[in-house]
Amino acid sequence: MSQLKTKSKASLALWALVLTPLLSGCDQFSRFNHEKYDCGNNSTGINEILINKAKKGSTVSTTLNGVMEQSTINKVEKSEVYINLKGKVIKINREDGKLTVKEDNKFIILECKILKFKM
Repeated sequence: MSQLKTKSKASLALWALVLTPLLSGCDQFSRFNHEKYDCGNNSTGINEILINKAKKGSTVSTTLNGVMEQSTINKVEKSEVYINLKGKVIKINREDGKLTVKEDNKFIILECKILKFKM
């Protein structure tokens, strides 16, 4: 009887070792990924940024002074996304939600709330 329990425990442990990496790697299989950066009202006029695919050339929706604008992603480096919008160069840090906005010779850093949705 104790041999049966030992084999059962060993089998359970083996399955746990096999399934853990498989289940933790499910991010690559998500069909839909949506990132929203909510910046509120600020001096740059950037209220919110919506990213569906963080790839170079993908379309980004930005609410600027209450009006929805479309732009494309120029560059993606590790956890940073770069876009140009109406004379502004915007760097988005996807980990902490900080936006660095360069307009002419001014730099403004915004702290935005990150909302991520995966399916």
